[in-house]
Amino acid sequence: MVTTTGRRTKATAALAAGALALTGCAGNSDGGDEADGDTTLTFAWWGDATRADRYEAAIDLYEERNPGLTIQSSYAGWGDYWTARNTEAAGGALPDVFQMDVAYLRQYGATGQIQPLDQYVGEQIDISSFPESVMPGTKIDDQVYGIPTQTTVLATFFNTALMDQVGVDLPSGDLTWDEYDALLGEIGAADADTDPPVDGSVQYTQIWSVFEIWLLQQGRSLFAEDGGFGFTESELAEWWGRATPLFESGGFMDPGRGEQIESDPLSAQYTASEISFYNFLVRFTEGTGGDDFTMLEVPADDPTSRGVYLKPGLQLSMSAQTDHPEVAADFIDFLTNDPAVEEIFAMSRGVPISATAREGNQPEGLDQEIQDYWEAVEATAIDAPAPPPEGAGAVEAEFTRIAQDIGFGALSVEEGVEQFFLAGADLLG
Repeated sequence: MVTTTGRRTKATAALAAGALALTGCAGNSDGGDEADGDTTLTFAWWGDATRADRYEAAIDLYEERNPGLTIQSSYAGWGDYWTARNTEAAGGALPDVFQMDVAYLRQYGATGQIQPLDQYVGEQIDISSFPESVMPGTKIDDQVYGIPTQTTVLATFFNTALMDQVGVDLPSGDLTWDEYDALLGEIGAADADTDPPVDGSVQYTQIWSVFEIWLLQQGRSLFAEDGGFGFTESELAEWWGRATPLFESGGFMDPGRGEQIESDPLSAQYTASEISFYNFLVRFTEGTGGDDFTMLEVPADDPTSRGVYLKPGLQLSMSAQTDHPEVAADFIDFLTNDPAVEEIFAMSRGVPISATAREGNQPEGLDQEIQDYWEAVEATAIDAPAPPPEGAGAVEAEFTRIAQDIGFGALSVEEGVEQFFLAGADLLG
């Protein structure tokens, strides 16, 4: 369901009031001449009510600085969000500015639904402090179609308290994939007789982004330059085949049990580890009531080839049909670079890509752990892959569905691989 925001909540007002203290140190955010008079800009994003409160606080601040400018905003969960954008795109009515994910960038950019932003970069939109390794993931045919506000990167989480409870030592350094699998099995075996038992992890072989890292570590990729797959059937079979012994050992949570859990299994303390995005540290800690977590880099058989990159997943794009491109560009710069905006979000979207925005951070505790991890990875990250071909989002959904069917025992690995390549040929066609 798509939610349109109306009145500002008390929480939103409080966030905005706090941010106003930083107004004097903001960068370019006056909206330009085009914002004079009565101008309305539409803006959409995916997320939950908490993200909505933060965005609305930022919008309040921007409107405060730009009298006569109104931002009409809406948000939805991930699936409903893209359904709404697809419908709008078909009718030529996309929001002026909206959150973009790299998986959909080519779908909207190559078809002319969003416009290249190069003419605004360096003038209205400042990307001078962005890590260069991120930018390949924002471009189609060497033109920038999305401006990342934050980047995502994978980490391996361990619930330190739960590991101690089950009597399994926390790893102290790098892990290979086999070592990680053995550790998950050890967790499952150590707590198999308790009620409820603690499993090692959810089925990481169903996660598209984890599969991508495993491929990159071997010099492979999800997609080839011709738009087809960059991996073979045997490589996919090897990856999905990792799940069988882990289900048998308790290293992976039984998928039937997972369906009965409303919250994330790691947050609910049903699992002790998970490979997920680094900015989930706060969510996991809140879910467990304050347990300590340790973040390590993703497993790798060769620590000099981790395949990890800063993914520009949360980008901002501009509709090709907007009537107010200059205002839209200024609003994008505001959301990306203004330290007052980052004070509002407090790294809830991850570490800001902009050095200027990071000036709005005063990280402590968990936020400091998140920033330290990001900085460590940023120093060695490889270049982000180019945006995937059109249909990549549907391919990812099919990958997850088939992997889950394998986990339930409804398909063999060989049957799943055959299904995936047949479906993928149509989805990418």
